[in-house]
Amino acid sequence: MNNTNPTPIRIGMRGAFSGRSYRVAGRVVLSLEEAGATFYWNEFNLVCDDGTDATLVYEVTERGGEWRMFTSFEAGQGMTVAEAAARRVGDRVQLDGLDARVTLVGESRVHHIEGEAPEGVELGDVAHYFNAESGGRTLAVSWTGDEVEYYRGINLTRGMVMSAFKLPIGTMNELASGSVQKTTSISPPQIAAIIAVLAVFGMVFAGNSSCRNSRRAAAPIKIGAPPSTLTPGREGKLDGRNWQIAGHAVVEIGLVGGSFDRHEYPLSDDLKNRALLVQGQQPGDKNWYLFKPLSNEPPLAPVAAAALRVGQLINFDGQEARIAELFQSTILKADNSEIADGKEGAVLYGFNARAKDILFLVRWNDRELFIHRGQALAAKDVTAAFEPRKRN
Repeated sequence: MNNTNPTPIRIGMRGAFSGRSYRVAGRVVLSLEEAGATFYWNEFNLVCDDGTDATLVYEVTERGGEWRMFTSFEAGQGMTVAEAAARRVGDRVQLDGLDARVTLVGESRVHHIEGEAPEGVELGDVAHYFNAESGGRTLAVSWTGDEVEYYRGINLTRGMVMSAFKLPIGTMNELASGSVQKTTSISPPQIAAIIAVLAVFGMVFAGNSSCRNSRRAAAPIKIGAPPSTLTPGREGKLDGRNWQIAGHAVVEIGLVGGSFDRHEYPLSDDLKNRALLVQGQQPGDKNWYLFKPLSNEPPLAPVAAAALRVGQLINFDGQEARIAELFQSTILKADNSEIADGKEGAVLYGFNARAKDILFLVRWNDRELFIHRGQALAAKDVTAAFEPRKRN
């Protein structure tokens, strides 16, 4: 095992998660023996300015580098070590007000320590743990000796980590060094996107006290963007208007349970009206969507948008729509794009809302909010509209 740090996160760096400022105090490399093979992952010890801490986990899987964050919580009466050790996959446990199902049981060893490890963690330590799942939420229970500790875990997209540490997008192409990790079978937690939305406005998620090794969770699903089929500068007719493709961006969309990359193309018509052509609203979606900005003033401010939840109704220009998804978008690559000033690494938070066949795309940062009203388009229609013109 190469103990070299495979990420751009370094000891001493500072990052902000959910409005709380953390210092990277140390890095711990952990290992797991399974079926004759050894798997490794990295855990960064994050210490908050108020003295509490959290654990940022990086693991290389078959899909590349993936991130998670864990914070501890008090479990009330909790359970004894004997009770925790008796849990098997499929058992039910009552924790954090949830009736959760055990999805993974494992054992880890501290393989390497750099800087400050969490309190009580030493080289060679062995920890036993199990993960449990309920309604898309992941809980982890870990014990060494006679002490049992409890954690809540969330998945983070690459863009979330990049934004937290204010790193340029290029530095987040982590090296795929070390052994490829075994991917577990736990369903991804379904709160990551909500946490991302709250983070920019300084709202605190759970957690305090010391974190021990180890808490492995399922890797979030990540789907890359298909090859780009459109080129800036091309002209075409959509929805009865002549449009020119003004730019192009590859955007990472962090959704509940994972993330995917898609193409977004700003459009401009003969009268300099603007629109946005988007490829895919969900992972694997082959449709295109044409979004036009609402002409009226936004009905809500960014901080109010951040407080909304999936399922809530909101009125857009006299049309009532229901919020369908929360997400975070990060520009991975930009070519004359006007999205979020067209800067690579720019992060916007947002949600999608639906009213029958009408779609609303709402995105914002800490300064401004953008609302687009859209419609779905068949892929063949978009391709035909912008196919290169034949010369006579």
